[in-house]
Amino acid sequence: MKNITIKIISIGHITHDVLQIFTEKPQELSFTPGQATEISINKEGWQNEKRPFTFTSLPNDDYLQFTIKTYPAHKGVTNELLQLKKNDELILHDVFGAIAYKNEGVFIAGGAGVTPFISI
Repeated sequence: MKNITIKIISIGHITHDVLQIFTEKPQELSFTPGQATEISINKEGWQNEKRPFTFTSLPNDDYLQFTIKTYPAHKGVTNELLQLKKNDELILHDVFGAIAYKNEGVFIAGGAGVTPFISI
């Protein structure tokens, strides 16, 4: 997949350090629940700083959703995400990941590891 620039529709806090970001969904984008993409910020100095984030929306939604724990003290990508607002842009890179729903079971996850299971 080529890099795709998308606009933020809305961005807000779920908790003091967790963001929920809704973005446009490109028609050519395809993913399955549990998969992720690398994201960078379409802003001077941040376009090449890619970080992996899991889709927390469903493939049939007409938007993309990401639920992201931030680390302001690190002064990295997640701290920079805290500065973004509606209509700012992100860059999507390749889709990857092999976590998939196969049938009923028990999910055990904590911290950032819970995000693949949100869409599953």
